[in-house]
Amino acid sequence: MKLNKDIRLLLATAAVGLLFGSCSNDQVDDFFKKIVQAPPSSIERDVKGHEQIYAVHAILRMGYKGGMIGVGPDGNDSVRAYNTYHLVSGETSIPVMQEIDIAKNDEGQMTITTERDCFDVIASDDIYYGLELKYYDQNGMLINHQFSGYPFTKDKEGYNIPDEDNATLLVHQHFFGIGNASLNKAVADSTAGRRGQEVRGLQMAYPRSLASMPTYYDRYTFRMKDGNPEPATKFSTSNIYAPDGFVLGQNQVPFNSELAWKAIEVSGKPEALQPYTFDGKTYHLFKTIDQMELNKITPEVFTYEYRDTDPVEEELGKLFTEAYNDDFTDPDTEAPRQRYGHTVGFLRQKRSLDFGSDMDRLGFKGIMQFHKSDIAFQLQVRICHILNKGQQHVGESEKPAKYCNTNNSEHSFLWDFNQLQPGWDSFDIDYPLSVRVIANTKDGEDKCFEDVRRFYPAADKAQLWRMLTQPQDFFTQYRQNVVLM
Repeated sequence: MKLNKDIRLLLATAAVGLLFGSCSNDQVDDFFKKIVQAPPSSIERDVKGHEQIYAVHAILRMGYKGGMIGVGPDGNDSVRAYNTYHLVSGETSIPVMQEIDIAKNDEGQMTITTERDCFDVIASDDIYYGLELKYYDQNGMLINHQFSGYPFTKDKEGYNIPDEDNATLLVHQHFFGIGNASLNKAVADSTAGRRGQEVRGLQMAYPRSLASMPTYYDRYTFRMKDGNPEPATKFSTSNIYAPDGFVLGQNQVPFNSELAWKAIEVSGKPEALQPYTFDGKTYHLFKTIDQMELNKITPEVFTYEYRDTDPVEEELGKLFTEAYNDDFTDPDTEAPRQRYGHTVGFLRQKRSLDFGSDMDRLGFKGIMQFHKSDIAFQLQVRICHILNKGQQHVGESEKPAKYCNTNNSEHSFLWDFNQLQPGWDSFDIDYPLSVRVIANTKDGEDKCFEDVRRFYPAADKAQLWRMLTQPQDFFTQYRQNVVLM
């Protein structure tokens, strides 16, 4: 993505009033509260070695599970690849590649700047989506690699040792969950001669149906107590209006923007306990689901598999034709690590190139699958700066908490995409990507096609079904556009 001159100027101007050292002070909390609702920070921010994020480029590519390929220094590390496709044409019934750009506006708020503001996807056992996230600084420079640093320094004897105090790799990881608000969207204003306007984002946008008058999915929206929805109190800060007679589990509570803003207005105040009349019906406030509980059940809606490469910007299986220098110093040669002739493999802990080393997780690249259709939700994306430390085994020395999931010893003590822990509330960025799961192949060809046609009227039934149920055969014609993940 290339930011134009106006946007770069806009970002630089915003930086004058909002500039903060990377995750370095309380202004970060105030700034991001304007973007999405996020938990307040209770941990001192102290991230070293990377710039502030000013723009985001999110790419979603459709694909399928491919075969085994050889990667690594000698190409002998055999890994399963996913074939995803970089198609910009409109030849297919539904988009194969979708892109959303986000940048700071004049007020310093992250705002969608592309016409597309939502990813449309299909639930299927055979279809996978590769999500790639690119982050840029105020000068429009890609800074993904700054989050994967594992530098070396010299000890008192002059030997090269890992500089783990400045190793950004050890303290960063993306987590993916379900959010409750969407970003504003910038739109062109051709009549007034101004730079543009903004369409206000949605609030209380918990998972909901795709009907013309959508309703919430209760399981992912409301807090339960003894099997019943829990009424709001004058102290509860996140609540949703539901009509009299509301029965949990019937998914009949309407999503309405006016009701959502009213709920925000009165929550945390004495009037939150009062009934509210809207469109001739009486409504009461009920508490929204606890975020940690929602994280646990997120895999019912979507799953995510980390597929980070080393370095993070390069495609899996790509051959390095030039030396690649990074912040790793070879202890033997005292020179930056050279990858000439190496094949790009997956990111490993401590940036190791050794075969069999434990994998690492950052989340700049990943594979997603969707499991429920007729649902719109906010994919909440967070780069967490994990300042805590922990132990893998009792009595051992402490390690960065990123590598201390004692319930996952079989997979290098790593945390999964939905396992953001309580207290891990220091974020480099925390933003939503809107997603609509418009159809499900399990519903059969006829219903799947009709569901897709609601949003893509020109869809071809035969082509669509072949794409979704025989992707390996269908995408052969686009093999020159494959992106391995």
